[in-house]
Amino acid sequence: MNLNTLSIEKVSHKSGSLPVALYPNMMIQDKGGKASYYAMTIIRDTCYDEDIANDIIVSGLNEGLSKFQLLRVMELARNAKLARLADAYAVDDGISRMQLKVKASFDSEQESFSSEKHSVEIALHPTSEAKKYFENLRPVIRQGNSKKPVITSVYDVKSKSSDTLTKGGYLEIKGAVLKISGDNEDVGLYFENTEDSSDFVKVSAEELGQNMSSTLACVVPAELKSGTYRIKVVTQFMNGKAFRKTPLEAVFGSFTVV
Repeated sequence: MNLNTLSIEKVSHKSGSLPVALYPNMMIQDKGGKASYYAMTIIRDTCYDEDIANDIIVSGLNEGLSKFQLLRVMELARNAKLARLADAYAVDDGISRMQLKVKASFDSEQESFSSEKHSVEIALHPTSEAKKYFENLRPVIRQGNSKKPVITSVYDVKSKSSDTLTKGGYLEIKGAVLKISGDNEDVGLYFENTEDSSDFVKVSAEELGQNMSSTLACVVPAELKSGTYRIKVVTQFMNGKAFRKTPLEAVFGSFTVV
């Protein structure tokens, strides 16, 4: 049976089940040469403040607050957390503990911070309360042929990092069903700003150093602005010569551009 899984079943987010796919790890094999498998959560979609506000209202826990008021409170809370972080506080919101860190080394005690060499990033760690909340969660493994592209890892060769994108540097992307192919105008590899999805740089199949089902590689676009970006793959790839009629996409990570 092919255990490269996929979400063949659409499950409501209120079902309480965590859909998980298994992928073969060819780096770890038993004495007989049989590969082990690693698990990846099948992300249903991305939810935003508006979705959370809708959930609160539908559940009747809004205590008379309108959707606009809930969103305003969320915005105020987010801005207050950012202000605390910038003022050198660690912020614990019950799910994660956050604090700012400075990345890159200094040549001497007298050297000043330079945005060209150094960067300020957010370090996040789950709280013990959040970990306890999921202690009894039992993932459900979805089995079937994997049709949806999945990104499992991203590695920036220049910075030797999995959370930084170096403009002009070489980037390797690993996963399954990733090959960029198809005649739809949306097909391509995207570097998409996490704060504004309309701010993106698209890399075509012709610009890739490697374009295979399991691996994509390219030069990180020099025109990226400073900020935080996600990687998105849009492809019509299917095994064989035919293209999928409707493009499928995979979104992965949150990376700081340097």
